[in-house]
Formats: sequence, C-alpha cells, structure tokens
Amino acid sequence: MTLPEVHVLCQGMIRREGNTILEAHSSSTLVVCSDLTIVVDTSSAEYRPKVLNGLKGRGIDPRQVSLVINTHTHHDHSSNNDLFPYAELLVYDRRPPAEIELRPGVMIVPTPGHTRGSVSLFVVSHRRYAIVGDAIPTQDNYLRWVPPGLNYDPEEALRSMRRIVDFADVIIPGHSAPFETKRA
Repeated sequence: MTLPEVHVLCQGMIRREGNTILEAHSSSTLVVCSDLTIVVDTSSAEYRPKVLNGLKGRGIDPRQVSLVINTHTHHDHSSNNDLFPYAELLVYDRRPPAEIELRPGVMIVPTPGHTRGSVSLFVVSHRRYAIVGDAIPTQDNYLRWVPPGLNYDPEEALRSMRRIVDFADVIIPGHSAPFETKRA
C-alpha cells in the first residue's frame, strides 16, 4: 500500500490588534492518496494565487482534485472552493459527523469547539499529520494550551485539542506554520 502524501499548498496567517482580528487567511493542504486527491480548506479569496501556485508546484491541476474538505464554513477557509469544479465538497457546518475513514490511514475526525461542525483530517503517512483548521489556529494555542479565541465552547475546544495532540506528530494549523508535537 502506498502511503498518502501531505503537502501544504499555502501557509495561513492571522494578524491581530489586541483581541481584534485585522486579517486572516487559512492554510490550504493537499493530501494525495493513490486514488484520491484531497484539498483541506481552500483559504481566502486573497490567497487564491497562493493556492493555485501550491498546486502547480506539485503538478496538480485543480480539475484533478476529487474531494474538498472544509474544516468549517468560515470564509477564510472556504472562499476558493470554486477552484475545484469536479471535486465533491464536504462541509459540516452545524454538527460534527461521526469519524469517517476515507481511505486506510485517512480519517475525517470531529473536532468541535471553534464551531459546532469543525472537523480535522488525520493522516497516517511516514508521520501522523493532523490538518486542523481553527481547532488549533496557531502553534501558540498549542504552546499556551488555550482554545481558539473564537469558540462556542472553550471546554469542548480543549477536548478537541487534546484529541488532535494525542494523535499527531505534525499539526497543520489554520493560521500558522506546521509544527511538531511533543510526541514527535
């Protein structure tokens, strides 16, 4: 069996002034399985060129993407969904799904807290990757062990963070560079 490949198409960022978010663009991540090409989060409209350049750098035409997963429905994570005309779109905006195994080692996992329907994609490759959107928006949330600033339930958000960290060697957060966990 060929292991899935994980590639960050563009790295997200967030700029704040105090508690006010001035600018936010999500990471966008490509997961390539032998028979399935997935994009997790498509980022903001401003990051459209970055998403396209990331795909081009991997030799992937947007028409080859078969599945788009939005970790949640906020515009900074889903504004470029239209780039993928042949992809099935999976969005859980109200309630998280049960775990869904897409392929061996590729699992959609509910990680509510930021929103009720937030999901992450757990991928077992040469390392264990968690592509988490705003369940862990930045490495700082992990280091300080604080839930996302925007959340509907901070305790639920912390439970989701624990689930992610217990699984992952590498976390691809919504708004900062990928980072290794202490279990790595």
